[in-house]
Amino acid sequence: MTALIEITSLRKSFGPATVLHSVDLQVQAGEIVTILGQSGGGKSTLLRCINLLEVPDSGEISVAGESVFSGTKVVAKDLARLRQKVGMVFQRFHLFPHLTAIENVILAQTKAAGISEDQAIETAVRLIRRVGLAHRALAFPDQMSGGEQQRVAIARALALNPTALLFDEPTSALDPESTREVLTVMRELAEGGMTMAIVTHEVPFARQISDKVAFVDAGLIVEQGPPEQVIGAPREARTKAFLNASSAA
Repeated sequence: MTALIEITSLRKSFGPATVLHSVDLQVQAGEIVTILGQSGGGKSTLLRCINLLEVPDSGEISVAGESVFSGTKVVAKDLARLRQKVGMVFQRFHLFPHLTAIENVILAQTKAAGISEDQAIETAVRLIRRVGLAHRALAFPDQMSGGEQQRVAIARALALNPTALLFDEPTSALDPESTREVLTVMRELAEGGMTMAIVTHEVPFARQISDKVAFVDAGLIVEQGPPEQVIGAPREARTKAFLNASSAA
């Protein structure tokens, strides 16, 4: 079966520093893959290469059977369409500060996808309710908690009807209560069958939600497999050391 997202022999450097070393990763349709590892190990770079927010040096990336990067070249026919198909939820929200929650979700549709305003409003209302923020629809970002802002960012990504969602440390800037709110929404998305690749430091969440866990260290996927193996019974010393440090934190 062809994976929804397929990465082969991916390499990426920043100047003299090689950040990814010949990485292979597959994400099947409907699968939840979490990516764990130390800060600076290449996790976020790997995620950002999928929709070409970072351009790799070499390798192969395909999304839904369509090649988007091959050899050393971007071959995606339409980068804007790719980024609609593979939505991204960032660590720092990236909401427009001068727009309300619902306006942020509307604008994503009218500007990025050319959707009519009436349809965009209807979709935005539905999605703001879906992430539990109907009562905050008219709030501006500086009037919302970090968790509320992140849920608006999730609604904005969902508004473009993506095939998959990428989450880059979606809770790392949040307090514990806001973290719980965001993780609840992500669990609901998983239950609804959304394909997701998630860079996270939340090891218990990764254990609960994942179909597959990939542990990245020094630009390599050191170990990958089901959570009961990678988190519950890791084979590699680097994975064990990371999990021991995480549990002690």
